[in-house]
Amino acid sequence: MIKEVLIIRLSSIGDVMHCTPVARALKTAWPECRITWLVGEVCADLIKYNPYVDEYIVGSKERFEKHLKRCEFKEAWAMWQDLIARLSAKQFYAVLDVHGLFLTGVIAKKMKVERRIGLYDARELNSLFMTETGQSTCRHITDRYLSVLGPLGIIPNNNDMTLVVPDSAKRFAADFLKQVDVIPGEKVVVLVPGTTWPSKNWPSEFFAITASLLASDFKIILCGGKSEIAVGLEIEAQAKATVINAIGQTSLLEMAALLERASVIVAGDTGPLYIAAALNVPTVAIFGPTDPANYKPPGDRSAAVFNQQGCSFCHKHKCPTGKADCMKNVSPQEVVKKVYHLESRDRDK
Repeated sequence: MIKEVLIIRLSSIGDVMHCTPVARALKTAWPECRITWLVGEVCADLIKYNPYVDEYIVGSKERFEKHLKRCEFKEAWAMWQDLIARLSAKQFYAVLDVHGLFLTGVIAKKMKVERRIGLYDARELNSLFMTETGQSTCRHITDRYLSVLGPLGIIPNNNDMTLVVPDSAKRFAADFLKQVDVIPGEKVVVLVPGTTWPSKNWPSEFFAITASLLASDFKIILCGGKSEIAVGLEIEAQAKATVINAIGQTSLLEMAALLERASVIVAGDTGPLYIAAALNVPTVAIFGPTDPANYKPPGDRSAAVFNQQGCSFCHKHKCPTGKADCMKNVSPQEVVKKVYHLESRDRDK
């Protein structure tokens, strides 16, 4: 009998990428199993072409919560009923809740499966809905997520992330680069200035200095979502070099295709950093409120840059001191040095 398994990880981009090793390890251990992934709207494309996922179901936590906040209970209830109906049409052997929220715990409970496996340190009373929890002895986030496989007797042999960029996105990237006069084989550094937390943002003027210092040897491209358009314009205005600004002009997978073309990526602790790492692109990651020991992409193709303060790794969305010293004390010169180191080592291989 084929075992059907539901993975629940709705968002965010980085966490969805960190969860992809779960699907890979599960499919490797149980090749005949069928994996369904419940994912949010923003991140759905990251799972769409994953060879280890048989089906994905989209559930928008953001839209659901927006309806609740607006007291639009009829709309929220309709969304809930539709989601549960779609999931209940399947007979799951187990649910792996890798999100760990009250909401995802309730979803798992509604599936009426014998095995509901979650994270031992999940928030919002999530563990009350689980029959089992997995606990990792390692600090890294991918190992934490992989721990849900422990109760199934599965021991993963690697924590590689998975992302497949479709041909349509690759064609977009090729056309875009041709339009901005980046020739095939030319060295490119992609800067990703935005994050979802104000505390993780490296100053725009530092990105501008970095672009200026690298521009003699690399074409510089800015990437990011529509919410980073303003900061992209700031960097363009401040940089003493030509900067190609692609912020807000791509879909998620189109941006991935541009990242795939890069020699090195420079970013904070944000989703595109992990997209690049999944594509095996060298990355220079700037850390401050989050700990690189927990989040830095593994391997020697990624470098973490941080300036540890007494309050570093606070994991706060906003800097408690209001000074953001952990980010402001990482110099552009240090980042540029790491870029050249990774690029030269990659070139010499």
